Amino acid sequence: MSLVRNGRARLALALPRHRQKLRALKNKEMEDLFEAYALAEGAIESLRNEYPLREELLREYQNLCLDMQAEVIAFLEGGRAPDAQPQEE
Repeated sequence: MSLVRNGRARLALALPRHRQKLRALKNKEMEDLFEAYALAEGAIESLRNEYPLREELLREYQNLCLDMQAEVIAFLEGGRAPDAQPQEE
């Protein structure tokens, strides 16, 4: 499975209210975010299996994933791409 598909699927599980929109979404910037989300979630899985547990690093990756989830929600509800700057008129 590609990282984009993996990240999209993981986000669909994390954000069930937005599952349909995520499946239908075609946006290059969002695909980059899906890929990053898959990598971050993979890092979380690896970190959870380590001994001793690196709790601080694990928390950083978890916060990163929460930030990415918030970006996805903002995009789906407001239509703005991640890190998009508002246009000045």
